[in-house]
Amino acid sequence: MAKKLSIAETLRRTSDQLKRIRKHVANDGHVDQMQEVDALVGLAKEVADRQLAGFESLADENDGSVQDDEDAKG
Repeated sequence: MAKKLSIAETLRRTSDQLKRIRKHVANDGHVDQMQEVDALVGLAKEVADRQLAGFESLADENDGSVQDDEDAKG
């Protein structure tokens, strides 16, 4: 069974994938659709980035260790 990723790593990967989605849409000749894509995918990326920044700032306060809620409980 694969190890469960931390929430910070999951958000980092999500943000990277959303960036790739936006790039693929533009590169595949759908520039006319980019406004709609940015409204959806761009917003999702921004939310993921904000949440990640929040977790990273908590990690800085806690000596660089980011914990999931379950990790903190156990």
